Amino acid sequence: MTISKSLILNVFTVGSPGLWTDPKDTSRDFTRSLDPWIKLAKIAERGKFHSLFIADHLSFFDTYKGPGNYGLPAKVGKFSPRVEPSVVIAALAQATKGLGFGITFSTVVEHPYHFARRLASLDLLTNGRVGWNIVSSFLDSVGPNLLNGEPFPEHDERYVKTEEFVEVVLKLLLSSWRDDAVKYDKEQGIFADPNLLRKINHKGKYFSVEGPGITEPTPQRFPLIIQAGTSVKGKQLAAKYAELVFVDGRYGEALKNDIKEIRSLAESYGRDPKSIKFVAGINPIVGKTHEEALAKVERNKKFSLPEYGEVGLSAISGIDFSKFEDDEEVDISKLSNGSTTMTRNISKKLKKNKPTKRQLLDVYTLGNSKFVGTASEIADEFERWVEEYDIDGFNFWPNSFPDDLKSIVDLLIPELQARGIFHKDYTSTTLRENVNETKGKTFLGRDHPAYKLRWQADKTKEEFERSL
Repeated sequence: MTISKSLILNVFTVGSPGLWTDPKDTSRDFTRSLDPWIKLAKIAERGKFHSLFIADHLSFFDTYKGPGNYGLPAKVGKFSPRVEPSVVIAALAQATKGLGFGITFSTVVEHPYHFARRLASLDLLTNGRVGWNIVSSFLDSVGPNLLNGEPFPEHDERYVKTEEFVEVVLKLLLSSWRDDAVKYDKEQGIFADPNLLRKINHKGKYFSVEGPGITEPTPQRFPLIIQAGTSVKGKQLAAKYAELVFVDGRYGEALKNDIKEIRSLAESYGRDPKSIKFVAGINPIVGKTHEEALAKVERNKKFSLPEYGEVGLSAISGIDFSKFEDDEEVDISKLSNGSTTMTRNISKKLKKNKPTKRQLLDVYTLGNSKFVGTASEIADEFERWVEEYDIDGFNFWPNSFPDDLKSIVDLLIPELQARGIFHKDYTSTTLRENVNETKGKTFLGRDHPAYKLRWQADKTKEEFERSL
C-alpha cells in the first residue's frame, strides 16, 4: 500500500518525568533544567518533526483514592512535578530553525486579555512557529486551586466559556491592529499609527474586554489552532475553529466515526472539511527486528510502577478506580465531568458497555500493539490508518527519554521518507505553512470563521467595522 499524502508528525511530551525508574531514562531533568528540553527539540528537528507538542494539566491527578489525594501522583510521578510549558519555548526557538511548537493552554482559569499577549509573544519570538492547543481542562482539583474554591464548571458549560474565550483572543489579535499599523518611522517619530488601532468592545456572558490588544501583528497573525476533545461539544468546537485535531490512537477504529463527524460538522460552518487535519496519538516502539521491539515492551513493563495507570485513568475519567476490583465491571455511562470521550472510546474498542477495570487499564496503559515492530511493520500500519481512518498524521509519545525518540528518528523516520510519505526537510518558515505544505499560507483559509476578523491593510477602520 502506498498513500498519496505526506504525514504530519509531532513529538508529544508532558514535560514531566516519564518512565523515570528506567536507569537509562533522563526525563526527570525536564523539571529542573533547559538542557533536556533543548536536547529533545534538537532530536525532533533532526527527525524533521512538524512540532514538539507539549501537553499540560493545571493541577494534580488526584482522583484515585481521592478526591484530593495528591500524595499518590506525587509518589509515582504521574504528570508531576512539571513546569509551565510556555517558559521553555523561547529557548527552544533559539536552538532550532524549523521545528514548531504546539502548546496546551486552558481557557478555564486565565483572562483572555492576558493570555492573548502571551500567545502573541510566543508567535513573535518563534517567528511564527507556534500552535495553540485549546482545552477546557477536566480535573476537578482545578476548582479549589484556581477558581477561588468555586466548584469546577460542568463539562458543557466549560465549552460555552471556552468558545467565548477563543472569540475574545481572536478579536484581540486579529481585529485590534491593522496589518500595517506598525510604521517604525524614526524620522516622523511614529512607531504605530494610532488610527490603525481600534477597540474590540467585547461584552459576553463571561468576559467584558474593551481592547485594543497590546501586541503588534504576529507572523501568522494567529497561531495554528489545535484542538483535542471529541465529546459532542469538543467536536463542535473543532469543526468551527480547529486546523489540527489531536485524537487518541489507542482506540483504533473508534476514531473513524469521530473524524467523519467533525469533517461533516465543519461543512455546516462553511468550511472545507479537508482543511482540518487529524493526528492520532500513539506510542510506537520500534526495533531493528520485531523481537527487539517486543523486548523493549517487556523492558517498559519492568519499570512501570504499581497504580501509575490507575492514577491517570481515574483523573481522566472522573471515576475513582480504587473502588473496583480488577475484574469488576465499570459502568461508564455514569461519566459526566471528566475527559469522558477517552474512557468511552476505550469501551468502544473493547466492544463492551461495561468493561472491567483490568480491561480499561490494559488499553489505557499498554497503548496500541499494532505500533510495535520494525520500521517497515509500523510504516505499513501507518499507511493502513491513513487509508481506513482518514488520519493525516501522528503524535508520538516515547516512553524512555532519549533512547525511544532516537530509535524513532534513526529507524522509523528514514523508512517513512523512503516511502515518500514524510518530508525530508521543512519547506517553509511558519508552523501553519509546514502543516499545510503550502508555502505562503501563513494565515487561516478564507473558509475559516475567523478569516473575516483580520483587519487587513486594504480596509479603512470604517470599512472593516462594516464588514464585521
